[in-house]
Amino acid sequence: MKFLLTIFFVTLTIFQTITACTVTQFYQVPVAVEICDNIILDNIEVPGGETLVLHLRPGTTLQFRGNITFNHAVWHGPLVDIKGRNVKIDGSDAILNGQGEKYWDGLGEWGSVKPDFFTIQLHNSTINNIHVLNAPLHGVFLTNSSHVELDSWVIDNSQGNAEVNGLTKAGHNTDGFDIFNSTDIVLTNGVVNNQDDCVALRSGANILVTDFVCQGGHGLSISVGFSNTSVHLNTLKNVTISNSILEGGENGIHIKTHVDAGNGLIQNVTYDNIVFQAPLKYGINIQENYQNLPANSTFPSEPRNNIPIKDLHLVNIIGNVGPQAVPIYILCADEGCYDWSFEQVSVIGVTNNSCNYEPANFKC
Repeated sequence: MKFLLTIFFVTLTIFQTITACTVTQFYQVPVAVEICDNIILDNIEVPGGETLVLHLRPGTTLQFRGNITFNHAVWHGPLVDIKGRNVKIDGSDAILNGQGEKYWDGLGEWGSVKPDFFTIQLHNSTINNIHVLNAPLHGVFLTNSSHVELDSWVIDNSQGNAEVNGLTKAGHNTDGFDIFNSTDIVLTNGVVNNQDDCVALRSGANILVTDFVCQGGHGLSISVGFSNTSVHLNTLKNVTISNSILEGGENGIHIKTHVDAGNGLIQNVTYDNIVFQAPLKYGINIQENYQNLPANSTFPSEPRNNIPIKDLHLVNIIGNVGPQAVPIYILCADEGCYDWSFEQVSVIGVTNNSCNYEPANFKC
């Protein structure tokens, strides 16, 4: 069945079957999102400087199909903005191409203006089987969300690696997943090849990251301290990161608290069954002196205890590091680190470990 809708004197044609509204043109998207509960976005080309806005009706099912291409423009984005409750999104038959190669300059957010890819705010929802190609900057911002599962994502920024494109055309700040102020979140079965954190947990509670493969990035990370005023937005609790492999990159495990932030807390975090191979800087890097600075900048020399790290547990962590890398690095402020335990942690490297705090039953 086909029907016509006239809005603002423009006639839009959407093909609707009994089961789904199929959208093939960008200008049709707002109408489909407004009236349809089952949507297929099929081979859509998104104009440069435009966001694919998917503020979905409760209970909507949405499917990406074919090539979803985002044309170049100098702007901050996002390329895709998703909101909804009780929605199911799937991209099994699609590639979402951000054409990051047209933006990358080796400087990330410190260089020319680039758009973020996804901003997502969902509740009781799933987004599965998404294939992202060449994100210009950050991949996924999941914020202010609850009871969300992201399963079987691929974020492929391998064309932005310096050895492929050269330093001046490389990707930078191309985080895979950033989770902010969200609860009851599951990230599973992800593959990320990028030039920044594979996953960065910023704030929230009850978060599981499991069965990831991270290639070439900055590690499975916790990065807390993005607010100058809110303790809540600087608090991360009840996290498990498990059953994952990291290949190359800069770090294996990275936990960082921001010295220029307000007060907060990291509590009850477990890394379990993590394997990393030949990161170039650190195997395990835990620092309470982090500051968001351009690449190759020097961090402040003195750590702060504004965001203490309590009840940190590393279990079954195995890895080796590059010849110049530090296997295990721990820099805690006074009264900044409490009640840690390392069990069956083995990191092999040429250089010595550097720790000013030692977890229980572990000799650094």
